[in-house]
Amino acid sequence: MKLKEIKHPELKNHINMIYMHGENQNKTAINKTEEEIKGYIRNKEFIISIENGKPVRIPYANDGEYLVPIYTDEKEYIIAMDYFSLNDMAENKEYIIEKLDYFKKLKKDPNFLGYIVNIARVSYIINPTLL
Repeated sequence: MKLKEIKHPELKNHINMIYMHGENQNKTAINKTEEEIKGYIRNKEFIISIENGKPVRIPYANDGEYLVPIYTDEKEYIIAMDYFSLNDMAENKEYIIEKLDYFKKLKKDPNFLGYIVNIARVSYIINPTLL
């Protein structure tokens, strides 16, 4: 699969719905949408930044916890690379296109908090319970 072929408008819609349900404090609708996200991501491939064959880790707090950025399309990936360079993060120009279960070891790591979708816009964190 090529970078230009990756597009996830349904996931973006689900993320928008989570925010709307959150504003309305509708926990039932949030749970339903999270289940829809879980079903959606199970069989889809995403753009995953890698460095030396391992997923790029974004530190979270000072406890060794981290997030792994993923991207829903080529445009978001390009924006994220600009974001990384502006914030003095490691310049990363490598990526793979895989399902989120590709790095199964991550799910077992207690410091892994989940995948952050489109980091430059900080859209949503897919936590390990959804994987």
